[in-house]
Amino acid sequence: MLKNRLDAFRNLDRSESEKDVPVSEELAELARIVRQRLEFLKRSGVDWLPKSDLVVQAIRRPPTVAHIAAPVPPPDEPAPRPAPRPIPAPVATAVQPPASLFAEPMLEGGPVPISERSAQLELLRAEVAACVRCPLLAETRTQTVFGEGNPAPRLMFIGEAPGADEDRTGRPFVGKAGQLLTDMITKGMGLAREDVYITNVLKSRPPENRDPEPEEIAHCLPFLERQLAIVRPEFICLLGRIAAQSLLDTSLPVGRLRGKWHRVRGIPALVTYHPSYLLRNPPAKKDAWNDLQILMKAMGISQPGRK
Repeated sequence: MLKNRLDAFRNLDRSESEKDVPVSEELAELARIVRQRLEFLKRSGVDWLPKSDLVVQAIRRPPTVAHIAAPVPPPDEPAPRPAPRPIPAPVATAVQPPASLFAEPMLEGGPVPISERSAQLELLRAEVAACVRCPLLAETRTQTVFGEGNPAPRLMFIGEAPGADEDRTGRPFVGKAGQLLTDMITKGMGLAREDVYITNVLKSRPPENRDPEPEEIAHCLPFLERQLAIVRPEFICLLGRIAAQSLLDTSLPVGRLRGKWHRVRGIPALVTYHPSYLLRNPPAKKDAWNDLQILMKAMGISQPGRK
């Protein structure tokens, strides 16, 4: 089959004097191109081609000059593939070490100048006093209990909620539990109560000293976060289950959380038992003292009476 077609195109390539039918120069050129193509296929081992009307039409109808000048590439000759693009070498990036446990607190906004912190705390105190987000607490409280202490402390204590004595005085931790906390600060750590900042998650006393409701905590947490942003302590001590679970977003008990470091808005935080729990369970004071020693070591504070 291929030999017959090759002979046919060889005949088209002969001069006009050797044929009865005159052949135009364009058709002769086309015949030459096709003949070269067929010879290439024969050398490649191809000995058969399907019959096509296009071959007959090409013989009977002279092609245009454009067809001769720009022949279509053979279909069985794959187009040259573009050179593969080199794969760029991976860019070496510096591996950043994990942030130090005692790195700068990661709070929104820049630090408030120390000279302005007291004034900003007073503005926030007035906003808290006017809050009625929790209608029941706003109705039953005597007053809100905002917090007190050094506006630029190294250490901040956060408890659960005000009790009866705090509701009456407007100050945090002033009852029996407050006295024990004061002893922990002064006798245990060798600091003055005025050196630290003390506050609670809730700013209003729940009726009958019940546990705060989740909705009440959610309403008060923004105030506490703004307190943290103003005060920016180096360390936080979370007192009791409510404070620990609320700020660490966990349901684990204090026994599982104490004795190890956590973070609250980027600030190193330690969990220990609430002073009111220690009054009810004196054996737990040993664990609380161990927690304070971890805190003191991190702060570089020596135990009172020891050098």
